[in-house]
Amino acid sequence: MKYRLLMCVLLPAACMAQSRPDLYQCEGCEAILERAASTLSSTAIVASRFEPGDRLVLAGRVFKPDGKTPAAGVVVYMYHTNAAGVYAARPGDTGWAQRHGRLRGWVVSSDSGNYRFDTIRPSPYPGGSDPAHIHMTVKEPNRREYWIDAVVFTDDPLVTPAFRKREQGRGGNGIITPRRNESGWLVLRDIILER
Repeated sequence: MKYRLLMCVLLPAACMAQSRPDLYQCEGCEAILERAASTLSSTAIVASRFEPGDRLVLAGRVFKPDGKTPAAGVVVYMYHTNAAGVYAARPGDTGWAQRHGRLRGWVVSSDSGNYRFDTIRPSPYPGGSDPAHIHMTVKEPNRREYWIDAVVFTDDPLVTPAFRKREQGRGGNGIITPRRNESGWLVLRDIILER
C-alpha cells in the first residue's frame, strides 16, 4: 500500500489509468443487458403522456475518461420511481422489470456522445429517506456494465450538505440543477466513463 501511494505521488498518471477496485460490484446492473445496443437509438420515451407526474427530459453527452472526447456506442440504462415514490411495475412484469418498475429505459450514445430520455420527474421514497433520484448504469463496448452516481436534484431539500459530501462522482457529477421550461423539466447530466 505504501509503495502504491508513493507511486501515485511520483507518477500520478500511472494511478489515474487504473479503475476503481469496486467498479464492477453492481447489484442489478445486469438489467442493462436486456436490450442489445444494436436495437437502441440515442433517445427513448420512458414515460407515456398518460403517466402522472411532471414531464422531465434527462439528456447529456457521454465522454471518454478524459472528459473531453465524445464516446459513441455506450448503452445507458436508467430507472426511477413514479410520482408516488415507488417502483411501480406493470401487471405480469417479472425479473428486473418487476424490481425496477415500469419507468426504465435504454439508449445508446450517438457519434457525438448524445443521449436523451423523456420521462417524468421521480418522487422521493415514501417517508422521505432519500432524495428523488434516477439510477443509471452504463455499458461500454467490450466492457462489463457498471453503475454511476444517480441523478439527484439541487432543489430537493433532501440533497443536504451531508448528502453532497457522500457522493463519489462516479461517472461525473450526478447532482444536477433542473431547469423548468414550458413543457416540464430539463436535466442535463453528462457522463464521464470510468477508467
